[in-house]
Amino acid sequence: MKTKIDEVVTASNLRSAAGSRSYSRGEEYFQTGMVHHLYCDGEQLTADVHGTHVYRARITNNNGGLNGECSCPVGRDGAFCKHLVALGLAYLDSQKNAPAEKNKSAFSWKNFLKKCDKDELIKIILEMSPNNSDVIERYRMANLPTSSNAKLRELKSKVDELFSLAEDMEEYYDDYWDSYDENDSAGEFDEQSALLLKVLERLAVQKEFELLWGTTTYAIGRFLDCSNAEMESVQEFVGELVNYFLETVHAQVKPDDEIYRLFQEWEEKGKNFGYDVISDILSGLSAENREKWAVKALEKWRDYPPRKLGDYYTHDEEHDYIERHLLAWADEHKDDKLRLDILEKSMHTSRDVVELAKEYRRQGMQEKIIPLLKRAHKELGRDRGITDLLTEELQKSGGDEQALKLAWDEFTREPMHDEALNRLQTVSSKMRCWQEYYQKALDFLAELDKMNDKQKPPFFYRDNIRERRVQVLFAHGDQEAAWELAQGSRLSETGWLKLAEWRSKKMPDKSASVLKQLLEQALRPTGEDAYRHVIELLKTYRKYLKMASQEAIFMACCANIRVEYKRRRLLMEQMDAAKL
Repeated sequence: MKTKIDEVVTASNLRSAAGSRSYSRGEEYFQTGMVHHLYCDGEQLTADVHGTHVYRARITNNNGGLNGECSCPVGRDGAFCKHLVALGLAYLDSQKNAPAEKNKSAFSWKNFLKKCDKDELIKIILEMSPNNSDVIERYRMANLPTSSNAKLRELKSKVDELFSLAEDMEEYYDDYWDSYDENDSAGEFDEQSALLLKVLERLAVQKEFELLWGTTTYAIGRFLDCSNAEMESVQEFVGELVNYFLETVHAQVKPDDEIYRLFQEWEEKGKNFGYDVISDILSGLSAENREKWAVKALEKWRDYPPRKLGDYYTHDEEHDYIERHLLAWADEHKDDKLRLDILEKSMHTSRDVVELAKEYRRQGMQEKIIPLLKRAHKELGRDRGITDLLTEELQKSGGDEQALKLAWDEFTREPMHDEALNRLQTVSSKMRCWQEYYQKALDFLAELDKMNDKQKPPFFYRDNIRERRVQVLFAHGDQEAAWELAQGSRLSETGWLKLAEWRSKKMPDKSASVLKQLLEQALRPTGEDAYRHVIELLKTYRKYLKMASQEAIFMACCANIRVEYKRRRLLMEQMDAAKL
């Protein structure tokens, strides 16, 4: 007789739920004997699956569907992991030579435990404990000693364990998902750090700030030396520690002098976390301590050499951290001179230039803005953000002719970019000469197209120029001219679809011809994604033929595809599903 588990645990269902890669890995785990303590009561399957750690895996029948839960990182994310596959395969293997139904055991683990006395239960728990360290940790953190000193020792011990886990974490490249992932230690670290954070939350609610101080200062001090500080799990954990530490600061558990001395020690190690941790702590210190910090930081900042405009490669995290907080300090004290000094000295990227220009405007120094932007425009390789601002400032100051020349020069350098053409339109429209410059732009593109024909560059580049001309005409209301120019050209599929959609309003048969050509190209590649694309094109083709009252042509097209590509099973299935 089949149980509820037997209904859903099949090799096919396991492969479907996990995917081919995880199924293969799970098969390896099963074959190498990684599944232990397999148990089935007809309702569910459970087992310990050994890997980097021992994971608890469970499979159930969820309304006729295969449902799995696993304590590994992948399982906690809700995916059907390799450990669950191993569990399912171990169960199927156990059923191959299973005795007849009449010999099936009637032993019930739950009923057995209910009948055990206290001593026997303790013996059973101790026997099972080595494979359930996570359970022990959960109860340890929920049942800390009542003595403050003993409790702090336990919490520091937990911090040490977490630090060891963090040091063991590794990042690797997963070629299946084409992304970087963390090994199983990261999942273990997340699980165990969550237990400590729950304790810290409880301490904060109960206002046990001395214990909170002792634990967070010890933990932050340790993790500032972590060699895996860049990993997301560690970053998030230390961020939470900082929040709880600042609660003790605001509760004034310790005098300001002691807090500042500790902060200075930590600041020396700040680079390990890119100064993000130190920056968060500094922002939460008292006004008096931030004043102390600013006095010393100003001395250090004054010794920094000015940054060079366009130097994107020299990056100093401490420098950035100090400047960021000194700017905040200058804002707080309404010290406009210091703010301007910092912005002028730190200027090296386009964003810095924009910030400085805004500051010149705020402080009424309009005469400095255009020279600054012209210099940046020249030295930063004509950055688009700088060009935007320079154009705006030139027009504000009456330099329309300069702005127009700037826009035209940019378009002739970058004729393929919409931003350049849009700027030319904006500037020339304000000067009421857009039509003149629109035609001038078209002529420039036509000449470029003609030159390419003579020089015979790679065909794809020549077609890009032609498509650009079509795009410009179409976008500015000259659709008929765009359609005529496109004939005989190798435009992109996107370009043809846009033209076909416009043409279908009056000549759907012409649009259908475009789709027929696109279909011929789309049918060349194979694969599920390629076939999905074919289906979408077929639907559009049918729409235009229906508008042209030529539906018989579409039916013939589908029949031809089914004959010519009958070996492409996935394509036939998708056509069936779309009723084509």
